[in-house]
Amino acid sequence: MARIEPDVQTVKEIQAAGGDTVKKCYQCATCTSVCPLATEEVPFPRKQMLLGQWGFKEKLLSDPALWLCHQCGDCTLYCPRGARPGDVLGALRNMAVRELTEFKFLWTFYNKPWGLPILIALSLITVWLSLSIFAGGVPGFPTLPYLPHMSAEEVHILFLKLSPRVVAVDAVFLPLAAFVVLMVAIGINRMWNGLVENAGIPAAYRLGFWALVTTYLGAALREILAHSRFLECGANRWRFNGHRMLLWSFIILAFVTAVVFIAADVFGFHTPWPLYNPIKILANIGAILLLYGVISVIVNRSRAAAEGKLASSYQDWFLIYLILAVGLTGVLTELLRIAGSTIYPGMYALHLASVFMLFLSVPYSKFAHLVYRTTAYVFDLYSRDVRARMAALEAASAPASTEAAEEASSGEGEGSSEEAQA
Repeated sequence: MARIEPDVQTVKEIQAAGGDTVKKCYQCATCTSVCPLATEEVPFPRKQMLLGQWGFKEKLLSDPALWLCHQCGDCTLYCPRGARPGDVLGALRNMAVRELTEFKFLWTFYNKPWGLPILIALSLITVWLSLSIFAGGVPGFPTLPYLPHMSAEEVHILFLKLSPRVVAVDAVFLPLAAFVVLMVAIGINRMWNGLVENAGIPAAYRLGFWALVTTYLGAALREILAHSRFLECGANRWRFNGHRMLLWSFIILAFVTAVVFIAADVFGFHTPWPLYNPIKILANIGAILLLYGVISVIVNRSRAAAEGKLASSYQDWFLIYLILAVGLTGVLTELLRIAGSTIYPGMYALHLASVFMLFLSVPYSKFAHLVYRTTAYVFDLYSRDVRARMAALEAASAPASTEAAEEASSGEGEGSSEEAQA
């Protein structure tokens, strides 16, 4: 018999990450009974609370239930011991984000209060350097000269005579985008391998990347776009509307950014564009949805926290207020430009710094839920299909086995009768 010892260090990590109530759970199963999202195949959060109490880190971090949980608060509301299972699973997701990515010091910057000034300084300095080198600087800020071995004209020729502002933005955000995509890909790969191994899916049922994307990703995205699981929550159902508005605003603004990038960098149609331009109108709609969504989240989260329905950690508020900063600086930049204000370039630089910080946060903050929860949705659909196919195969083989056993039994019976007669 194997002796199992609790991993005390992991338990302390869970408590430090925001799951300080994990030891209060006494496994009454109330949480799983009232959870509107738990299923027979993937029950939670009772199992995860038990694993957390013992510190089974590997099993926890490769459990899809961490991401299928939406922290709707029903389990916390009805827990008779005040163990707050939803908050514990939130802490586990925070730990999973750290373990899944590279360059963990960046995760530390995003998840510790003392990292905030470092991130602000990093973002401002990066944008300032780019604007100084490629765009002649920002009025009111110290300016660096162009690269010493290149004139302004040579810089323009090097970048195919694009406007200096486009060059400055590209110089910051194209490398940043490549870095973020790489970090996210590494995280998804690690997460998927852990999910498959933990679920014990046989090799014969494992699919390649493109087969998974073409078969299951569409259904997962439809569910995410509809935010249907948020609608099933009870205690904190208010999260549905604000989160959905934020999701759609990000989709709209990402589309607008892609169109502007192609139009400016490929075809030379540089911004700013007139207010009646369809893309400009769409961008303003996205900005309004973003501000509405994030303000709704701030108001309702504050109310829920005051009522004890939802715990709010530094990680939660950091991302919320960072999104608010992106929205406010973006809207103010447009208004100041229209008004012809001299501080417009400075506000534009602050907006770029805010966007830089938000974009870099994707693999390292709560923003990572966007990609990891999508991965968990895909795995949930895939694993259900695998279980159904395995069950069908067992059912199909069962009658044949039963008939063979009956024939053998019958034959033995006949032989015994013949021997008895003889």
